[in-house]
Amino acid sequence: MSLFDHLSLVEDTRSHINQRHNLVDVLFLILSAVASGQDGWAEIQQFGELKLEWLRKFRPFANGIPRRHTIARILKAVGPENLQLCLFSWINDIRTASAKPIIAIDGKTLRGASKLGCNTLHSVGAFDINNGLALYQEMASGKGKEIETVQSLITMLNINKALITMDALHAQRATLEAIVARKGDYVVQVKSNQRTLFQAVKAQYDVAFQDDSQLAQFACSEKGHGRTEQRITFQIPSKLSPKLQEKWPSVKTLIAVERHRKIGNKTSIETSFYLSSHDIDPEYIATAVRGHWRIENSLHWVLDVVYREDACRVHEQRTAESLAIVRQMALNLAKLEITQKRSMKSKLHRSLLSDEYRELMIFADVKSI
Repeated sequence: MSLFDHLSLVEDTRSHINQRHNLVDVLFLILSAVASGQDGWAEIQQFGELKLEWLRKFRPFANGIPRRHTIARILKAVGPENLQLCLFSWINDIRTASAKPIIAIDGKTLRGASKLGCNTLHSVGAFDINNGLALYQEMASGKGKEIETVQSLITMLNINKALITMDALHAQRATLEAIVARKGDYVVQVKSNQRTLFQAVKAQYDVAFQDDSQLAQFACSEKGHGRTEQRITFQIPSKLSPKLQEKWPSVKTLIAVERHRKIGNKTSIETSFYLSSHDIDPEYIATAVRGHWRIENSLHWVLDVVYREDACRVHEQRTAESLAIVRQMALNLAKLEITQKRSMKSKLHRSLLSDEYRELMIFADVKSI
């Protein structure tokens, strides 16, 4: 299915009275503008007016470009639920999943998208680590709702044979069992606030480090920005007590990741612990843990730098949710476009300047990166 086939599936909930602008036209305008780094209402309107000839290569735009307030009203009427189903299904159509996909589930607070006294909007996304793409996104009214939002998101994803990575907030039995029930595996961090579980994992590693006969490990190192970091990933079979094993029935292996960092003359060692339902494979696990860290730090950073997402003052919640979805899609398109070895910000700027490049980025039948 083409982009327009997917956009045409979005339900148009507007009244037919005085409906001057076609919904697919408006959604295509918004996506094209955001994929060119323009995501304010006035910016989107101006982009449309300047690029109307290009837009009409693909859609009629019979009544021209709507005013900025009309664009905002139309996006609000569509709603994020309809929009995310069509756009994320489209991006999944044009990507190629790897044989052993790794999916990171992580949250991000859109700090600007709130009013004084209102809940801050919190985005929870699923990210294809192998390709660096956003696969799905749901919204929660504040970080306190993230656990149930993740449990809902898991039911929406095809996670068959995938490895799901999550931070310690999601070391919840219901979440982990939902993943296993859908034929996926997980790696989830354990922190000291879950004292009994954390101490049990740490104690098993204290013994394992003394006798490394069952201690599978994988080491890798990186240098850059004046820092050297070595990461050693250890993995052992789980031998939790019967009481803990009853509470965490799907846990097969325990993971420890040691990070040795040297900055100048200072050296630090940090150890993190994880639960997993996956068999022993420390190299694969190391890739997953490292990939999750990259999502937390690089993709969220890109959203803030390219779109100033934390400063975005779109206060109406449904509209803010929809804009966040379109931003993720625009970054997916920039990631999938591989003819230019440029930063995300540079690609979006090039899309603004060049009709040819914008057309390549949005319509190229790219199957994998």
